[in-house]
Amino acid sequence: MLKDEVMILLKEHGNDQTKKIYLKHGAKEPLYGVKLNDLKELKKRIKLDHNLALELYKTGNSDVMYLAGLIEDPNKVTMNQLDEWIKYANWDMLSERCVAVVAAKSPFKFEAARKWINSSEEETVCAGYAIYSILFTILDDNELDIEEIKNLLNKILENIHSETIRLQNTMNNFVIMAGIYVKPLHEFTMEIAERIGRINPILAKNNCNIQTATEYIKKYEYLKN
Repeated sequence: MLKDEVMILLKEHGNDQTKKIYLKHGAKEPLYGVKLNDLKELKKRIKLDHNLALELYKTGNSDVMYLAGLIEDPNKVTMNQLDEWIKYANWDMLSERCVAVVAAKSPFKFEAARKWINSSEEETVCAGYAIYSILFTILDDNELDIEEIKNLLNKILENIHSETIRLQNTMNNFVIMAGIYVKPLHEFTMEIAERIGRINPILAKNNCNIQTATEYIKKYEYLKN
């Protein structure tokens, strides 16, 4: 499929209500407001296409960029490409749920995570933590650097309450995912979570986001087993 064909299809699937929701959650123009299910259906038709993914991401359209991440072949990306992609990922759906996913499945997963966590750009830092949160779910514990994760947990404990709300929530999710999926660090992570306590949610409080990291870990621990 060619880039222009994809653009036409996505525009046809644009939805004003979905667009409003995306904008409310931090999306930036341009975008069509394509539902995730529609993007995933289009991915099934295209399958993996590295060259097309590169073309689509350059459009700057949020829906199109997300689709680029869905069809990208993680084994064909370069570190330079990942750095370029995260540079233009201007909200969490792109940075944490698109680019971070591609990076986590690539040969550069640890390099990208370590590099981005130390960035001065909030979106990039969030993506770095998001890579680890994804890796906790897809790698065996023996493939992870337990001491490195432990150090990151300590770093989060020391800094989380002085960060922006957005970064606080990304860090807190790192703690939750480590506690649920990394069995050797379960007790240590529980201690960290208890010391962190409650942080403010990005959106207004509701039944889905009022729990602390400790409560989430207790509820969902050891999902990988």
